[in-house]
Amino acid sequence: MATIRTGTDLAAVEDVIAGITAHGERYLARVFTPQERADAGDDPERLAARFAGKEAVLKLLRPERSDAVPLTDVAVVLDAVGAPVVELTGRAAELAEAVGCTSIAVSLSHERGLAIATAVALSER
Repeated sequence: MATIRTGTDLAAVEDVIAGITAHGERYLARVFTPQERADAGDDPERLAARFAGKEAVLKLLRPERSDAVPLTDVAVVLDAVGAPVVELTGRAAELAEAVGCTSIAVSLSHERGLAIATAVALSER
């Protein structure tokens, strides 16, 4: 029986700006894939939306507390028409396979210093 999995996250743009200010390229490389950065043009609002998207996907996948999933294992990139899509690699892909999630949909929005994302998937297990 298929079940619906959801995840939602809210991120403050100022937190992304603070991360960039404090740690620069090290922060950006630890949190975002090169494609995410290119799609967002390194704009903090768009990066915050992608950060919220990553967190929403992780909430949907429900890793164990002891399970370290690098944020770059979840990428929120743009498809050919400019819509956000989720690409999983590494541990995130393993978690998705373990719960039978073959496709995850994500919606992003940002306004007035906040970014929100919701992720939805069908799980076969």
